[in-house]
Amino acid sequence: MCIRDSNMAKINLTYEQALSRIEEITARIEAGELSVDELAKHVKEASDLLKFCKSKLFETEEEIDKILKEMDEEKA
Repeated sequence: MCIRDSNMAKINLTYEQALSRIEEITARIEAGELSVDELAKHVKEASDLLKFCKSKLFETEEEIDKILKEMDEEKA
C-alpha cells in the first residue's frame, strides 16, 4: 500500500512498517522529545499512518471473508 509523506510523495509501506513508525512517534511524544514546532507535524503523520493501518485491516478482513465464502461455496 502507499501513503503520502508530508511532501505528498507516495511511499510504499507495509502494515508492520506503519505500525512501527506510529510506535516510534508515540514514544517520542511520551518522552517529551519533540518541540512544539515538530509536534503538529508528527501528530499529523501518526494520524495518516493510523488511517492507513485501519484501511489495511479493513481490506484484509474483506479479502479473508471473500476467501472463506469461496471455500464454503466449494464445499456445497
